[in-house]
Amino acid sequence: MRVTPPDLELWLTGYVRALAAAEGLEVSVSNKEPPKLTVPMTRSLIVIRDDSGPRLSHVTFERSIGASVLAGTRLNDKPANDLALWLAGVLFDLDLPLGLDVPPPISAPPIAAVDPSGCNGPYAVPEQLDVARRYLTAQYVAAGSW
Repeated sequence: MRVTPPDLELWLTGYVRALAAAEGLEVSVSNKEPPKLTVPMTRSLIVIRDDSGPRLSHVTFERSIGASVLAGTRLNDKPANDLALWLAGVLFDLDLPLGLDVPPPISAPPIAAVDPSGCNGPYAVPEQLDVARRYLTAQYVAAGSW
């Protein structure tokens, strides 16, 4: 039987976008940074990428994701800190596989388990532009589809 790895990047961007909107957060969520980021930013930005990982079994895959938060300025980094801490709470949630807070129309998570040993950050990251950047990682066991 052919098993397709999950598109965790697609699911997580949709999930974080919908959850942020449901909680009234003014933020853009994408899997890519704009080619030309202009400052001052009119809206905070979360960028989520899937760094992949090994296949664990016939139907499960280890997935490591990285997330960047861009907000505020280098001297006013509180907006970036606050948003990055919120995002860490969302991505590190051990109940994420249960899908308890997945807002419609987002489908059930392909995540079978959160691996706390791969949940790191958020860290301050140097940025050339006058914007504060925070970075964090999360690690999951995710189910493929067939």
